[in-house]
Amino acid sequence: MIRIIDTFKEFNKVFRNNLNLSIEEKIDLWDKEYICKFPELEKKIKEDYALNGYDWREIARTRVFNNTNKDYKKMIQAYNNILQIIDGINKKVFDIFNLDLELNIVLYHGLCNSAGWVDRYNGKRAILYGIDKIAELKWHTVEKLEPLIAHELCHVIHFELRGEDDLPKEVEKSKYNIGIWRIYEEGFAQFYQNKLLGKDVDSRGKEWIERCNDKKNDLKRLYEQALREDGAKRFFGDWFEVLGINDAGYFLGAELIKRLEQKYSINKLAQLSFDMIEKEVLDYLSS
Repeated sequence: MIRIIDTFKEFNKVFRNNLNLSIEEKIDLWDKEYICKFPELEKKIKEDYALNGYDWREIARTRVFNNTNKDYKKMIQAYNNILQIIDGINKKVFDIFNLDLELNIVLYHGLCNSAGWVDRYNGKRAILYGIDKIAELKWHTVEKLEPLIAHELCHVIHFELRGEDDLPKEVEKSKYNIGIWRIYEEGFAQFYQNKLLGKDVDSRGKEWIERCNDKKNDLKRLYEQALREDGAKRFFGDWFEVLGINDAGYFLGAELIKRLEQKYSINKLAQLSFDMIEKEVLDYLSS
């Protein structure tokens, strides 16, 4: 059963008549009139920055509430389209993967943390969709939102099949190991989102896929190099670029899983040991 926890409704109620406030006033309104009503969500959003050495207020000032007026209509469109898409997607999950998911879906306005991420909320596995980040990325249309929603659902499917949703506890959380796990984890969701949708699409558009394909060999070499040096973080996230391309790790991951699907069933692929994941990743990157 999928349950929608709609906090964005409260954000809209608080903000729709206050769009002309100053940036600082908007930050205070978000903090004291909206997000404080959802303490678990507030903690996740603020800690996401604090744990990585960022000041959430500075992010709010320079990357979020300076764009509220510009992005407001896109946020409303994104919100309505997400509700429409989710309404029919649970049946597809059951039909294709034979899973009936127990899942909370949280709709919220954060600090541009992420368009979508899998976590826990109210004691249950959850997908959190950041309406503000979706609008910033211009992913507010049905065409762009379908791959995003499918991608996050495929993370949940992976974790359900695997029985865990992070590096195995016995594996050290080094930059190298995180980079090995990340290309596998994101690749699983990136590859199987197309199975769920029944078409090859991505929120980033066809041009992104073409650019990644053109530079695939160089991207593989640089990913392997990054694993040995400073980690592969810059291959994931729209704030970073490799060879002028954002999110190249998602593309590489999907290509990895496409290759592995020829060898393993989906259940076996979802449950690979870390040692086997490492071997398969390094074999792929050097091929």
